[in-house]
Amino acid sequence: MSPSNHRIDQLCKNLIAETWGDRDDFPEELSSWADHICREFIVSYLNFLRQKEARPPDWFPETLVIDWDLVDDMRHFFSDYQHITKSFLTLKRQLKMLQDIDKHKHPNAYQQMITDILAGAN
Repeated sequence: MSPSNHRIDQLCKNLIAETWGDRDDFPEELSSWADHICREFIVSYLNFLRQKEARPPDWFPETLVIDWDLVDDMRHFFSDYQHITKSFLTLKRQLKMLQDIDKHKHPNAYQQMITDILAGAN
């Protein structure tokens, strides 16, 4: 694995931990989808940030603090950034909704939410 891939993986892992915390209860397919969307988002966010700040293509921040105003700008930028950012924000909202469901009291609602999230993955 190249150093840049390792750094992206670490930034993604940190963002996932900050955004969704413990995902041990998530099915593997859902965790994989979240990893995929998060990685696409991080790569796009870094590219957008590098362009905005006139940084070289191999630049990485020491720590990644998501500037949500910049993310909002990405949603309105007509390119892949727009699609990837919308996918990330949708997943972020959906996983928050999933985490708000008590899977022991409402197992059907919990499973239906997982099914709905994964339906959007295809």
